[in-house]
Amino acid sequence: MNKKPNLILITFEALRADHLGFMGYKKNISPNINALAKKSTVFTHAYSLGPVSLHSLPSILTSTYPLDYQGPRKIERPRVLISEVLKKEGYITAAFQPSGYLSKYLGNNDKYYKGWDFFENIILPDAFRQIKEKNKKTVKLNLKNFFTKLYKGLTFSFCPRAFFKIEYLKYKRRCKKQYSKMPQPKIKSVFVNPVIKSFIYLVKKRKKPFFIWIHYMDLHTPYFSYRNLAQNELLSYSEFVSGQLPGRLAEYSEKVLKIFVIFKKFAKKNLKETTKLYDQSIKYIDQQIGNLIEFLKKENIYQNSIICLSADHGEEFWEHGGSSHSPKLYNELLHVPLLFKIPGGNPKVLENKVSLIDLSPTICDLVGVKKDSSFKGKNLFIPSNSPIFHQTARGIEKFNNSKVACQLNNWKYIFNRDTQTEELYNLSQDSKEQKNLSQPELKILSRMRKIIKKFEKENPPFSLVEKI
Repeated sequence: MNKKPNLILITFEALRADHLGFMGYKKNISPNINALAKKSTVFTHAYSLGPVSLHSLPSILTSTYPLDYQGPRKIERPRVLISEVLKKEGYITAAFQPSGYLSKYLGNNDKYYKGWDFFENIILPDAFRQIKEKNKKTVKLNLKNFFTKLYKGLTFSFCPRAFFKIEYLKYKRRCKKQYSKMPQPKIKSVFVNPVIKSFIYLVKKRKKPFFIWIHYMDLHTPYFSYRNLAQNELLSYSEFVSGQLPGRLAEYSEKVLKIFVIFKKFAKKNLKETTKLYDQSIKYIDQQIGNLIEFLKKENIYQNSIICLSADHGEEFWEHGGSSHSPKLYNELLHVPLLFKIPGGNPKVLENKVSLIDLSPTICDLVGVKKDSSFKGKNLFIPSNSPIFHQTARGIEKFNNSKVACQLNNWKYIFNRDTQTEELYNLSQDSKEQKNLSQPELKILSRMRKIIKKFEKENPPFSLVEKI
């Protein structure tokens, strides 16, 4: 047995905490994750730092805030990845992820690869090359591209039924020419797990502890039916529409949605089917988690491994006028599952609010490794009533729609820096964040303003830091 335990960090793309059985969901779609939770320390009120991957994942891996140091794409000094810390301490480090957003094809691989002995981009290179080329073309003033985009935008907004009928016919025609029945390229977890298993087979022989980070993309839009994911069956028209809608909807701002009333009604009508497909995707990924855990047990890895399971962010289903995930700071996008299965540890449930900025420092403490001085988080297992913070912004180089939020006890405060607007919610009475109390609760509002002002003074957003 290794002197230090192995570490397996599993993060899911866009997994809502309230759609898992151990978090109270009534549908039996996550039996394997529920079984793992029964043997783990579960944090029932864990929150991501941001509502999109490019904001949340850097924060998880570096224990910094999303908008520190010129924003989330600047994963450079003084940001230090947990992989760098553990590698120095003798861990074999490996990352397995099928996300195009973290890949070299979209220019991000060099930001995330530091400290990894192995960094596996399990993606479809040709598909993402096409996306990259498409992005380049749209920059140029091309009349054909302009009118095509205009036609699709207008049809989608004012005649969504006709738009999807045409798109579905195109989908069925493509399916006759290719093996995959998926409308858009996505690497499923069933293809990721064999790569992980092959790595574990090899690393076992080296008799050194390992740290693995796995990021599963099965829950990202578009959503597919269980039949499509598991048996590669053709999607029905209803499934095609409902699975595609969230991603399309996320492209629209709230102001635009108020104009396109026809589209809004069409989207809400399909919401039930959309949620059903999302749940079927959870059922599918849960089976793959069960498969991985069985493998770990068979190879005698499970017993001496710390397994941490969480998500980069949640997902919206029209709670605040939209779907999928976009730069908003409401809890349907921030509340995520979090559990630690620790060798020899006693299962328990902790209900205090925690932030994923504390995940990397906690990992360090669990294996007896000194955390890096750049880490801003603390140990999750030490109870605290400190406020937790969230940030988001739209854009890559020039940020706009910048927001910051704070949760303290039962209160939630959101400040939009661009519009200078404020929102205040009493979560004990209004967990869905529907009634803004910024006017009647001026005393609480003033207190939250001071907390945010102090936070931003200590963590200036978009701060310029000289490279070390």
